[in-house]
This record gives sequence, C-alpha cells and structure tokens, in this order.
Amino acid sequence: MTISLIGVGHMGGAILKALINRNLAAPQDVLIADAAPGRAEQLQAELGVRVAAPAEMTAASDVIILAVRPGDLAGVLSTLPRDAVQKPLFLSIAAGRRLAWLEGLLPGARFIRVMPNLGVSVGLGMCGYARGALATDADVALTQTILTSFGKALPLPEEKLDAVTALSGSGPAFIAFALRSMMEGGMALGFTAEEASTLALQTFAGTAAVLTRPGAPDASAFIASVATKGGTTAAGMAVLDGSDVAAVYAKTLQAAATRSAELSAL
Repeated sequence: MTISLIGVGHMGGAILKALINRNLAAPQDVLIADAAPGRAEQLQAELGVRVAAPAEMTAASDVIILAVRPGDLAGVLSTLPRDAVQKPLFLSIAAGRRLAWLEGLLPGARFIRVMPNLGVSVGLGMCGYARGALATDADVALTQTILTSFGKALPLPEEKLDAVTALSGSGPAFIAFALRSMMEGGMALGFTAEEASTLALQTFAGTAAVLTRPGAPDASAFIASVATKGGTTAAGMAVLDGSDVAAVYAKTLQAAATRSAELSAL
C-alpha cells in the first residue's frame, strides 16, 4: 500500500511516524510533501520516505492524507490532476472543512473526514471520522485500520465532528489545564515544581490506565470506590462537588464545539 501525506507539520508528522513505526507502510512506499522549506527533505533523511509534489501523488497512491492548514486546502486540491482522483482514498484532517465542501472541490473523489488528536504521536490517539458520499465499506475498513494503528477510532455522523473536536481534539489542552492546577496546588502544599509535576503526571497516567483497562468501572463508580466515607478523598471531593468545576468544563467544551462549527461555516 502506498500512502501519501500532503502536509507533514505537527500533526501530519506525528501520523507519518506512527504509520512507519507500526509497520503499516514501508518508508519507501510513503510519499510526502510540505509547504515549509526543507521540512519534507528533513523527514526524508530521517525516515527514508520519498518526497513528491502533490500532483504526482494522485495516480501513485492508495491513500492520500490531507494534513495542511484548512485555508490552504483548496489550493492544494486544485493542483491535483482530475483524471486520477478516483484512484486514492482521501483522508482529510483539515479542521472545519466539511465533506460536501471537499467533494465539491474534487468531484468523483472518495473522502473520509477525520478529527485526530495529539495522542497519535505516542500511539494513544483518539480519532473520530465520518465517511463521504462516495466512500465504500472497504474505504471505511481501511480507514479504521490506519487510525487504530496509532490509537482508537470511532465512526460518527459528520454532524458530531464539531463535538469530537471539542472533546478529544481540543481535550488534551483542557486535561493539561487540570493537571497544571493540581501541580500548582501541590506546590502550595510545599512540593517543589519537579516533585509536584512527577506526582501529578504519574497519578494521571495511572488513573487513565485503570479506567481504560477491560472491565474497568466508569468514572463515577471509580470516584465512589476511592472516596471512602470520612476519608481524605471524600474531603477533597466535597470541595469539587460544591464548586462549579463541572459546569465550567461543560462550558469549555461548548465553546470549543461552537468555534469548530463557526470555522466550518467560513
């Protein structure tokens, strides 16, 4: 299978390395292009992939991953030869660019729209994806194989992708905010910054591992199991339960989802 990536910046580069590290594609079967001077050549030297112009990729590829800025996507698609666009499957990770818009720019092409997050760089990504009008069941199966090579993937109707953007796409920043708050609280208790960081990060990693293992309790049951009556956790949970933290997080996600919808309308 030949996979091409148009755009190998932060997210595209992470996907590229994940595909190779997990042996989904041999380096010599991967074509890349990037607008940043020297970026593609740097990755070619590092990984052994091949550099090619986007116009050359269409006839040569089984899958083309579109990982350019949303504002640059129309220009990139305009360079692709129209007589070959039916061959590859296009996976677009350009935020806010809806399937109807993509299909209008490249008639006859098969698209699947994907919303990944930065967890792909460590094999723990979360991707929501929606199939386009011409995408086949085989295309969906291939997409699932590609995306699960660096994490989990969830097929969804396109109207839910703005919510995916808020919860898992932007979510790492919101989780990091909570972690930072715990680190700062730890420092207020007398820990050094390094000590507080180690304690908070390992606590988060361990909690995530427990909650994601097979047969794990849901978050509410987990809290109840830890917060024994009259104990230290219960004392802390009483403060959280009496605050508006949950409402603030709900508003945070709504703001991110609303902005995603606004960008889609541009």
